[in-house]
Amino acid sequence: MNMLLAENRISMPTTASADIVAEANHRIANSLTLLVSMVRMQAASVRKNPAPLSNAEVRLLLEGIAARINTIGQLHRLLSHVSSEGATNLRPHLKEVTDALVSALSSPDQLVRVEHSGGDCLVLMRQVQPIILILCEVFINAMKYAHPAGVPLVMTVDCHASGDGRLVLSVSDDGVGLPDGFNPAIHGGLGFRVMRSLAGEIGAELQIQNTDLGLTFRLSLPASSMASAKLS
Repeated sequence: MNMLLAENRISMPTTASADIVAEANHRIANSLTLLVSMVRMQAASVRKNPAPLSNAEVRLLLEGIAARINTIGQLHRLLSHVSSEGATNLRPHLKEVTDALVSALSSPDQLVRVEHSGGDCLVLMRQVQPIILILCEVFINAMKYAHPAGVPLVMTVDCHASGDGRLVLSVSDDGVGLPDGFNPAIHGGLGFRVMRSLAGEIGAELQIQNTDLGLTFRLSLPASSMASAKLS
């Protein structure tokens, strides 16, 4: 009897570990599939452009791919020991993720500083990857377009609960904003298409607004999701 109990004690964590590994492998496979799709979309966009890319454009293109790969790697380190169910507070990880993005994307010609504000950022586990990948695309967009003259860039990341119970993640830059006639709901390249798709995947509303101080991306998660997260 004692031996049987001992065997059960040994087998239970082994089964749990196998489940975690299987879940991690599933996430990695999905993430790599998404990454391959994004790279192919980028390649198709380059093929359609009749003008050759400049050295600076090639550098930004490769740095953007590297930033996406690095972001997905960080996501798996973040999620490697947790179940896909339930909720987590994203706020402690936002600085880590944005620091890595700055490291991957900044250069002596384009310096970046990130300021954080807000409170807890409680999200469902299934929402974490789309949210972080949207954050990555916002940073890539800002590095490309916010300051064409190379002026040091200031990014602001804020996460808070709104009065109606929605969770709002805002990412702003202090750049030149959108060009005249640009409609972010339908226009834009790879980054904008990816952001719109990822927001729709988790039932979030993505607003992109010009302000006097730059460009703001505001992701609002529905109150129903937040209620579920609090109950987890």
